[in-house]
Amino acid sequence: MKTRNWLTLLAVVVVVGILIVSCKPSPTPAPTEAPTEEATEAPTEAPTEEATEAPTEAPPPPYDVEIYGDLENLDPSGQVVTYWYQHSRSREEAIQAMIEEFNSTNEWGITVQGEYAGHYGEIYNKIVAGIPSGEVPDMAVAYQNQAATYATQGAVVELTPYIESEKWGFTSEEMDDFFPFVHRGDYLPQFDGRYGFPPNRSMEVLYYNEDWLHELGYDHPPRTWDEFKEMACAASDPEAGTYGYEFSIDTSTFADMLFNRGGEMINEDATAYIFDSPEGLEVLTFLQELFNEGCAILETERYGDQADFGAGKVLFTISSTSGLPYYRSAVAEGAGFNWSISTLPTSLDTPKVNIYGASLSIFKTTPEKQLAAWLFIKWFAEPEQQARWARASNYFPVRKSAAELLQDYFNENPQYAKAFEFLNYDIAIEPGVAGYDECRDAINEMLTAVANGEDPQTWLTQTVEECNAFLEEAAPSQ
Repeated sequence: MKTRNWLTLLAVVVVVGILIVSCKPSPTPAPTEAPTEEATEAPTEAPTEEATEAPTEAPPPPYDVEIYGDLENLDPSGQVVTYWYQHSRSREEAIQAMIEEFNSTNEWGITVQGEYAGHYGEIYNKIVAGIPSGEVPDMAVAYQNQAATYATQGAVVELTPYIESEKWGFTSEEMDDFFPFVHRGDYLPQFDGRYGFPPNRSMEVLYYNEDWLHELGYDHPPRTWDEFKEMACAASDPEAGTYGYEFSIDTSTFADMLFNRGGEMINEDATAYIFDSPEGLEVLTFLQELFNEGCAILETERYGDQADFGAGKVLFTISSTSGLPYYRSAVAEGAGFNWSISTLPTSLDTPKVNIYGASLSIFKTTPEKQLAAWLFIKWFAEPEQQARWARASNYFPVRKSAAELLQDYFNENPQYAKAFEFLNYDIAIEPGVAGYDECRDAINEMLTAVANGEDPQTWLTQTVEECNAFLEEAAPSQ
């Protein structure tokens, strides 16, 4: 009996112990569940959200897609591009031949239709008149200040997106092959952008009669303005009808003389003309002294300076290198002397070279047509095309490597070869601002007045005021 009671008591204790143990909270669920939730949910959800959202939030392209379209994926196939140019005679034949080659060889089947539309001024006037109604070409020749006028009316496209495009633009190696003036010349400060690309360039140079200089006892062209005056006056004999210098009224000549005295045409941010400086007054006073002392004569008819130079009547002229073939012909058909060219005299340590020329601007049409126009411009800028055009036009190429293809042309045209070396000099560029056409007219009027004996300071002050009024009137609205 006692034994059975003991056994019964033991069984009860065991059962109660089991129940107590089974009712105690387990220590394992908390550490196993918490790490599982943290390890599986947090890392998998965050990367999934970042990986799927990043591509949809890619930065927009650095250009207006409404103007340029999806540039890297555009297809310019089959586009027809109208192109207005100023070339005539042999240059027109050459440009038409090059257009035909582009049309027959480009892989997109683009057709460029080139058309002579008059000289620079006529083209400019036609475009200004046609912008309101949209009667403009797809691409046209334009000086920088003319392109600025078109840009104020929102008619042309900024070219940086094309130039820098991975698919349609230039490589870094190609960009390095362009002369420095290419990167500076078409920048429009009023718009902080480029609205043209150069197919070629020219520069102002001093033409001189080499034989005549030697007869006067000089073995080099004038390096300073004092030397220029000394030589010009030594060569002049008004009674015999010979003069040291024939001055052609031209704003670019005034600008080049100003640059080579350390002056500037316009301030750095292109908000005001500043050629009413001491250097500007020096230029006008210098010119007037040459006339007053009988050392210079004023050109009285177009290209009269070329004709008189060729006839041996003047020692010096200052003109564009684009005139080299015409000077060569004038000398050959005239007095037949030895002649050459040099940079302008200067008051600086090294001369500055006024490099200029019209570029090609693209008008707003459709993204595809604009791209097609750009592809012609890019093709024309290739070294092979540049060398071909240089031979035909006597303009300077914009690519350094074109020189390798022009060695025979250099040998045949020593004056051109000499001028080509000037492309490596310090360059100066005239203002690429809207209203500069009107300012040039005012400057030409000033030069005529001063050449005829009127007061330089009065005209200089008046002309700068007029030019600043033109600048303010033509400036883009803010």
